[in-house]
Amino acid sequence: MKQPNIAVYGSQQCPDTIRARKWLDSEQVQYEFKDLDESPELNDYVADLNNGKRVIPAIQIDNSVLINPSEQELASAVQQAAAERS
Repeated sequence: MKQPNIAVYGSQQCPDTIRARKWLDSEQVQYEFKDLDESPELNDYVADLNNGKRVIPAIQIDNSVLINPSEQELASAVQQAAAERS
């Protein structure tokens, strides 16, 4: 299966971002991490993804967006995106 394009928008200090990244790392899923603390200009983009609310992590998988997903939701979305690419 081909790897989907994944971007994680969050903070290194956020427990939910840490949890999501830890799961992605444990499953050896490649992703790009966009740290909102280091790039505050991305805050508006994240808010736009979530109807004006800045909730992190915001995880963009190909053309879909998950806002603070559970590990199960994240696993399902990654598997579905990978299946669509195969």
